Amino acid sequence: MQQRREIQRTLREMQKEMHENPDEFLQADPKALLDFLDQSDQVIRNVKQTAEAAIDARGLVIAADLSARRVQRLTSGNVGNGLDVDEFVSKCITYMLQGRGIDDDEATELSSTQRRRRQPNRGALGSDDEDGVGDDGDMMNWAHLGRFACVPAVRRPALPGFLLGPLSIEKKLRKTTKRSAPFRVNNLLEVRPEELRAEDLKKSDKNDLPSICKKIHVRLEQSQQEAQDAVEEALDNLGDSAAPEEERALMDRHALRSTGGIDLVRFVVNPLSFGQTVENMFYVSFLIREGSVKLDFDDDGLPSIEPVRKNASAEPSRSKAAMRHQAIMSIDMATWRDIIDAFDIRQPMIPHRQEEMQQGPGARGWYS
Repeated sequence: MQQRREIQRTLREMQKEMHENPDEFLQADPKALLDFLDQSDQVIRNVKQTAEAAIDARGLVIAADLSARRVQRLTSGNVGNGLDVDEFVSKCITYMLQGRGIDDDEATELSSTQRRRRQPNRGALGSDDEDGVGDDGDMMNWAHLGRFACVPAVRRPALPGFLLGPLSIEKKLRKTTKRSAPFRVNNLLEVRPEELRAEDLKKSDKNDLPSICKKIHVRLEQSQQEAQDAVEEALDNLGDSAAPEEERALMDRHALRSTGGIDLVRFVVNPLSFGQTVENMFYVSFLIREGSVKLDFDDDGLPSIEPVRKNASAEPSRSKAAMRHQAIMSIDMATWRDIIDAFDIRQPMIPHRQEEMQQGPGARGWYS
């Protein structure tokens, strides 16, 4: 009990310090906040009851509030440490006036006033002959700023258009209320219901998740069987003289791992499309979650997958009792290109799917 009282007293004193001297925690140097967090971390190690934990949580809330106020003060309250809006706008205007971003002074993208302004001591912002050069709309040429300053700084990869799909925005027209004429039975028009064609059903069944996952599962079985048959045939031709290095190189050539499965990376990577590589990773992860595909690691620590053979005599409760482990696998375009070069992938193991062209909404909206 004495130890609990000492811990509570220490935590309350630390919080009292933050309440009475907030200016010390709002300084540019975060030493006070770091010292508080370190001291709180030392005290919380001896906490065994929820009452002390609740007191410590209140202290963390106070520290988070002071940290947020400190960041706000640094970015907006103090111009020296934040962004000077006037200076930023002035530099943007200078960038557009002089047509920066284009190295060639005689480029066709430059206007006549921008070429004259690029001359030494002519037409610079704030110079005496600035008014003599003219403007021609260069001061507010936001298209030039976006093309030569903003677009080169975009870090997101250029994804193919088919990934947009139903995320496209359908413009909704505002319905205007019109006064209808009085209801008359003689003026009724016969309207036939919309016919659902067999082609529409086949198109929807072709691209749904279960159908694609089933095709990938069948493709995995075929790839594993073909790779194992090719390796066994090559080893039979070599006979007993085959060295372990040769067997290893032969298995690697057919994307076969020591576990007997197919190399996961070489199976999902599509060298023709980054978007379909991401989709293949999603489909394979779905098969692994459903228990149709098993994930294992070989002697080198590389992941391999193989289809799970269903055993009719196995206990039905075994799949429910299996342990599940969650993991996140991320990939970007740079990693995608490095994998293609490292494994020398020329053709995808999962057949390349034909990308459909987006033609806008149909008669029934974007899903028609």
